[in-house]
Amino acid sequence: MKKIFVSIMMFVLISLSGKAQEGAFESWSAGINAGLYGAGIQGATSLSSHFKLRAGFDYFTYNQQDVAEFEVDVEYSETQQTATAELTDLEVTLPNFKVLVDYYPMKNGIFCLTGGVYFGNNKASTNGLIRDYQELSEQLGESPYLRYEDIVITPNDDGSFFGELGMGNGIKPYIGIGLGRTIPRNRVGFKFELGMVYQGKYTLTSPNMNEAGNDWLDGFIDEMELPVSESILNWWPMLNLSLTYRIR
Repeated sequence: MKKIFVSIMMFVLISLSGKAQEGAFESWSAGINAGLYGAGIQGATSLSSHFKLRAGFDYFTYNQQDVAEFEVDVEYSETQQTATAELTDLEVTLPNFKVLVDYYPMKNGIFCLTGGVYFGNNKASTNGLIRDYQELSEQLGESPYLRYEDIVITPNDDGSFFGELGMGNGIKPYIGIGLGRTIPRNRVGFKFELGMVYQGKYTLTSPNMNEAGNDWLDGFIDEMELPVSESILNWWPMLNLSLTYRIR
């Protein structure tokens, strides 16, 4: 990841320092976009006839109720029984600022290469509940530990628990290609963009679960038997469509 980040930053710095010439910051545009990081707004300016600088903010959120149910083992003395756990709600949030540089090999062309960085903590969080946990605690005379595979769950007194899946790093390098002009020649323009964001490794954290949660997550990914290596999952595909308005 460090090599990728350094390469992109060098690309950006060279663009800013070496390519800025007559015409820098003379053209401006503003627009809206939609893609795999959600909907967003962005502004852009010219650095030269070949380089354009973009900055903006993308946001996506998703909520679901009654997500799933599963059985957990009750661990208390020699007791052998199970309890039902349910994920009561799920929330996914992807808030990302972005700073990108578009390089157009041909002065008046529509094809560009893009490098830059996304900033934001993408995550998925869930609330859960162990059914009849208070009654179970009263029956056993003590709050029991619960186990789901290798994960030990220690619910709150009311049986609730919380988990959060961190989807990579807060700083995410990006590379891509695009068709369309960042700053339209006419008043309004469209642009299509396809690329990859290096998010990094996913991590599972919870005040109600032990550290085996991350080992379970890694094992779950291995069991999926994907046709690609696990490291590929650190990358997030990016597709964007934008509508821009030329200010000047």
